Amino acid sequence: MKLYSFSFSPGMINDFNQVIPPYKGKKIFRNFLLNEYKIPDNIDDLIKEENVEVQPYRMTDSEIEKIDQLISESASKGLRLNRSVVMRSVFNELINKYKDSPIVPSEQKAQRFKVPSGTIAKLNKLLGSNANRTFELSSFIMEDYVPSNDFPSVRNEKQEDLFFQTDIEVFDKMDEYANEYNFKRGGRTKIFRDAVTQFIKSLESDSPKKAELDQRLKRIIEEYKQIEDTDLIKENIKKYLK
Repeated sequence: MKLYSFSFSPGMINDFNQVIPPYKGKKIFRNFLLNEYKIPDNIDDLIKEENVEVQPYRMTDSEIEKIDQLISESASKGLRLNRSVVMRSVFNELINKYKDSPIVPSEQKAQRFKVPSGTIAKLNKLLGSNANRTFELSSFIMEDYVPSNDFPSVRNEKQEDLFFQTDIEVFDKMDEYANEYNFKRGGRTKIFRDAVTQFIKSLESDSPKKAELDQRLKRIIEEYKQIEDTDLIKENIKKYLK
């Protein structure tokens, strides 16, 4: 799976998580997108959305290929869409589908884990201030994480507490890995630190914050082109790159 960034309507991710528990959200989203979703007849409001929030979302190749296929099919009909518009539409459909009968949430569990000092700052920097860290990290543990077999002690390092609250299935998954390695004590914490380390590495190679800035820059340049010549825009941009 790969991390992508999309522009969502304000509060849309939160509304989605209110009707579909985070742990189950990925599977329900994937099944709906691949097998049920169709571009609605009236999508104008989602196309014109201006006050958007850029959020990361981890997707499989089949999911992103399906979105690109929908965009291509729409273009042949004269409808210009992009990936963010399709994502907003899919989320909107699912929110409407489950808002009157939300899926019963899984039992929640919370724990404070000791992690190397600076871990939280790294996550905030890479995910962006508005990112749903718990949602993405939970998804990573359930779908992408494979223990590295390298669990160094952090006893002599500066540490900080990372509070993690999510569906109990995520904790069960970490405990399964801990049992596989026959940890006598602190197995879940060792697995969690290893998962966070891998998660950060995946973000560093594919940063949603960079994608957010790319989208913001693109929108600004598109607006700039409406009032200024392209060559002059290039010259002005060069001034900021010195």
